[in-house]
This record gives sequence, C-alpha cells and structure tokens, in this order.
Amino acid sequence: MSDAASHGFLGEEFLTWLWFRTETEGGEFDLGEGRVVGLSFDDYIEFAPLDDDETEHTLKKGIPTRSSEARAALKSGHRLRRARLVLGMGDLIWLFTLDGATLGLRSVKLPDDDEEAEGPEEVSRERAVNFLLIHELMGKVYREFLRLRLRRDYRANAGAEQARWMAG
Repeated sequence: MSDAASHGFLGEEFLTWLWFRTETEGGEFDLGEGRVVGLSFDDYIEFAPLDDDETEHTLKKGIPTRSSEARAALKSGHRLRRARLVLGMGDLIWLFTLDGATLGLRSVKLPDDDEEAEGPEEVSRERAVNFLLIHELMGKVYREFLRLRLRRDYRANAGAEQARWMAG
C-alpha cells in the first residue's frame, strides 16, 4: 500500500484544519526564525467523498469556503481533497493547488520576477529559490498541524474544537 493510500487522510485533514485555522484564528502562521506567512483560500476547493459510491463535490469561483454548499459538506463530515491557496511572506506571493492525499503542490505560480535581476540566469536562480521556498514554508505549516494532530489530547481538545466548527 502506498503512503498516499494509507496516510493520505492526514493531508485531507491538514487542508480542513487550514480552513478551520484561517477562519478561527486568521491565516497568519509564525514559523519561527523570524518567518511569518499568511495563508488564505482562493477560488477552488474539492471535497473527498465519504465512500467510493458518493458524488464528488467541487466548488469554483468567488470564495467557495464561504458558500452554503461548502458548509453543508463540512457538516456531513467531508474533508477537503484539494484547494487553491495563496501564501504570502513579505513581498512574496505564491498561488498553488495543494493536493491533500499526496501533499503535492500543483499549478504553482511563483512570485513576480525581480525587475532588477541581471539576466536570465539570475531570474532562473531566483525562481528555483522561490520554488524550493514554497515547499519549505508549506512543510513547516504542515509540521505545525502534525504537532497538534499527534498530541494525545488532540481529540478531546483541538479536534473537538474543530468538530464544533465543522458542525456550526
């Protein structure tokens, strides 16, 4: 069994937790070392079906996390499968789709190129750095989720709080 098949639910829980966290505490994450990132949901979310026979739910355009359809999916126990996210740190902004099952970053739009870059090699180097940086930053946000999720008291505390939010 692949890791995605056996542990993919954690990535889906991570996406749902990000939604919960951005709505209840704001989208700012202190990653330490003077790094603070802002995260928000963009115009696309896809829910994982509860079983193989169920219809998939995909919401596009506008702010789908604020829609009645999204709230209904949460209330019925659905987790997010994929979501289009915006991540910002200082002047840098990334847009991307996060796949919950694999934690893969898809359709990544990197921050704008530095206008003062001296040639295509420097632009390529900067793009590579920004591509690696988004992976590092999202890895740190995921570690924050795991730190909470793997606590012995998760279900009684943070998990129960999120469940109330999902039902609300």
